[in-house]
Amino acid sequence: MTEWTFRLTLRGIELTDEQLDTLYEAGCDDGSFSVEPDGTVVAFFDREAPTEQDAVISAIVDVEQAGIGARVLRVQADDDWLTASEIAARVGRSRQSIALLARGERGPGDFPAPVARQRSSNPLWSWAEVEAWFQRYDPEAVPVPGPRLSPDFLAEVNDRLDLRERLRHSPNAPWRPKLDEALPLGA
Repeated sequence: MTEWTFRLTLRGIELTDEQLDTLYEAGCDDGSFSVEPDGTVVAFFDREAPTEQDAVISAIVDVEQAGIGARVLRVQADDDWLTASEIAARVGRSRQSIALLARGERGPGDFPAPVARQRSSNPLWSWAEVEAWFQRYDPEAVPVPGPRLSPDFLAEVNDRLDLRERLRHSPNAPWRPKLDEALPLGA
């Protein structure tokens, strides 16, 4: 078995103690749930399964079939976006060292730009971009990666989740029953 780490973005729940107990009993005992500052509910999973498909699909099914009205909107690899502190911890540097690299005040330059919260005091970088930069300029700093969800798999699952959510807003479309049968991700 392989342990797969990923994050689910949820809708339809508030994370009451009762909902958390229900999720735990429904098979989500390998997940932790939280509410982001913007009100988004997320679930972080470390799920053991033979394949990434088995891990992600079983987590989606467990969350949605818990009977509390939760719907999964998106799946992300848990290490997609990192703060400077998280990058520093991964590559064995200080946060200040990463800040200097990001500003171009140290190192060879061309450090990846933040992908989110660019104007905040705590921007986020794409780990894939940062990892590629370190592979090029300081390969010894890059940790040996564990198993990762493939970008193609994530894109396909997220496309299906997005389509499913859009279909919720057009329930009388004549083609909906055929698409519902083709989407094995639940209601």
